[in-house]
Amino acid sequence: MKIYKHWVTEKQTILMDGMQQAITCYGGSNVSVEDARRKAQEKAEKVNRKIKGEKHLFDEYEAEIREEILQIIDDHSAITRNRYGAQVLNAEHLLILDIDKPKPSFGDFLKKKDLAQDKRKIFDMVRKLAVTPKYQAYGFRLYETYQGARVVVSGKDFDARDPETGRIMSEFNCDQLYMTLCQKQRCFRARLTPKPHRMKIRRYKIQFPREGEDPELQRWLADYERESRGYNVCKFIEQMGTRHPVSDVVLIHDELTGANFRQPLA
Repeated sequence: MKIYKHWVTEKQTILMDGMQQAITCYGGSNVSVEDARRKAQEKAEKVNRKIKGEKHLFDEYEAEIREEILQIIDDHSAITRNRYGAQVLNAEHLLILDIDKPKPSFGDFLKKKDLAQDKRKIFDMVRKLAVTPKYQAYGFRLYETYQGARVVVSGKDFDARDPETGRIMSEFNCDQLYMTLCQKQRCFRARLTPKPHRMKIRRYKIQFPREGEDPELQRWLADYERESRGYNVCKFIEQMGTRHPVSDVVLIHDELTGANFRQPLA
């Protein structure tokens, strides 16, 4: 998981298909701005080399999480602000399953979509899988979300690029785009505060890194945080499987999402 406190934007001109093309590369560092600039320049050089024929330069590339750091929880977990303003938990080893749909069954395409029924199917699927012998060593915390369910898995440190982790995520019918993002960034993510449009407030695209102060962003954040107090991101449903101590990361997740309160989900 790559999260940095120093960011630099580096603009370079490269030759692509016989024409000069401008590209922008971002460099991040926890050491200094100068180190971030060096990394941005190295990235631009790699892009240039790839265009010239070095095909496998980015095969093992781990994407940076280019978001503002709001809180470092520990060496493997942090809270950032995403592009539409929500706070997000980034956890390197805590497996978080994002399940938006139940597993498809024959005849589903003929039925009218029923969100409440879909959630019940997801919950039932999680309950059944959680008690199977292969998962008996793990603990599962089940949460209801606006769209479906979130499951936090305890019992070991997980690696998002481990094929076994991918198999677990697939068996629980995790959202495919979420799985791809986890593998790309080598961490698991969970939104902690509501989506703006679900609270009926205007959207604001967060630019990061940004230069100088942004008074308009500060005004928007004040509105967003005020409205957020009336909504939760998820609701805790139940604990299943082997009971493990609840980590500080999970406690922070539950507090910031409002998981133990009863308010509208957003």
